[in-house]
Amino acid sequence: MRERDADFWERQQTAPLYEQLERHARRRPHSFHVPGHKMGHSFDGGGRDRFASVLELDQTEITGLDDLHQPQGVIAEAEALAAEAFGAQETRFLIGGSTVGNLALIMTVCRPGDKILVQRNCHKSVFHGIIMARATPVFLVPAVDLATGVAAGVRREDVERALQAHPDAKAVLLTNPTYYGMGIDLAKMVATVHRHDIPLLVDEAHGAHYGFHSAFPTSAMHAGADASVQSTHKMASSMTMSSMLHVQGERIDRERLRRYLAMIQSSSPSYPLMASLDLARRHLVMEAASEWDRLLPLLDKLRERTSRISWLHGPELGANSVYATLDPLKLFLHLRTEEFTGFQLQQLMERHGIFPELADETHVLLVASAGTSGRDLDALFRLLESIEAQEDQDTERIVQAGIVSSHYIREQALPMHEAVDFPHETISLDQSLGRVVAEMVIPYPPGIPILVPGEQMDEQSLSMLQELRSGQTRFHGVQDDSLQTIQVVR
Repeated sequence: MRERDADFWERQQTAPLYEQLERHARRRPHSFHVPGHKMGHSFDGGGRDRFASVLELDQTEITGLDDLHQPQGVIAEAEALAAEAFGAQETRFLIGGSTVGNLALIMTVCRPGDKILVQRNCHKSVFHGIIMARATPVFLVPAVDLATGVAAGVRREDVERALQAHPDAKAVLLTNPTYYGMGIDLAKMVATVHRHDIPLLVDEAHGAHYGFHSAFPTSAMHAGADASVQSTHKMASSMTMSSMLHVQGERIDRERLRRYLAMIQSSSPSYPLMASLDLARRHLVMEAASEWDRLLPLLDKLRERTSRISWLHGPELGANSVYATLDPLKLFLHLRTEEFTGFQLQQLMERHGIFPELADETHVLLVASAGTSGRDLDALFRLLESIEAQEDQDTERIVQAGIVSSHYIREQALPMHEAVDFPHETISLDQSLGRVVAEMVIPYPPGIPILVPGEQMDEQSLSMLQELRSGQTRFHGVQDDSLQTIQVVR
């Protein structure tokens, strides 16, 4: 946390939206407005006790509670406090996750046909935003961490070359940190992009906690980015689906941004979700650091203990790393054994009451937060220590994982927004080699597309999808979530 004066701490102790909702509930008002449950007086009997206290705060845009789409009262105050806390000039609350923030930002900076430089291993919402804006993506290939086989961030020199090759690009959009907690030197990237006088937009969904403790990397706002979107619910403490969009500088048309946010966010936003953003901001400023002070040494101890397990490997930041930062709250396990897969390890964990964030053939990702306890970490280590596995590392398999993850650029036969509207047909996935896909194929989590509409199916993509299909991967974006068939352009 940066040094703050006494007035900052006094302001940040308040939570104006939440406090106003509490005051309203204490009045025991006669509700002749939506929502229909009337502060919980009409609700399913089996769930009433569980939901009762939240339903009292589930309100609408009545006098005194402000309006998300035209904030002038307590919501405006809550957003201003968030902007101050996160180092932004303006912050907007998002009810719809970081998805709506990414969509709105892309449609703000791009008009039909405009180019935008985009990291290829970005979230599906970025691709959806490009389709909706009818923009033209210039894909940036991420560097791959060969030790774990996953894609990290993009290199500055690659961004510089792309900007020189596409001087008409309207913006650069990068993901930082990645789903796995790997990050780039954002301050240097900001300088690179700003030399071309265009905005740097950051999908910072997994970095809401950045900048609030010395153990964490610098946030996008503090590094000088023009806009960042954070899933406050992922790594901080707000409720699921609540996020924030932070803006600074003059490169973003803020009025245009507000218009798009009003278009794509609900006209009936959830007050409990907005109040949870207000409280999450206060918690980050006032309380979370002491919780991280307790947790971080426990995470260090866990990593030290697991480093002695021969079949496990985790990312380690070093002089030759393809990433510049690591989030200490991400526990990324790379399996170096043929005895079982990441999917099987996930199943074993869940049988013991441990539920990870993600698994694939060779990895399991676990996400800690200020709410993670020593008991949680002890249970995880006891399970890992108890597993008997083949100790010999299968080097060939590790290298193959890196090759698969690095193969992001494929032949784009049609623009994405055209491919989704072209006549298409359903064919067997196994017969799709060489065909132009008409849907987005997204292993979920993490929600990063392997194929996007308009790309041509090549041998490596097909092999990868067949392997994922044979495991336990869930797919989004496709009509057939078993991936026996796929939609292709006729």
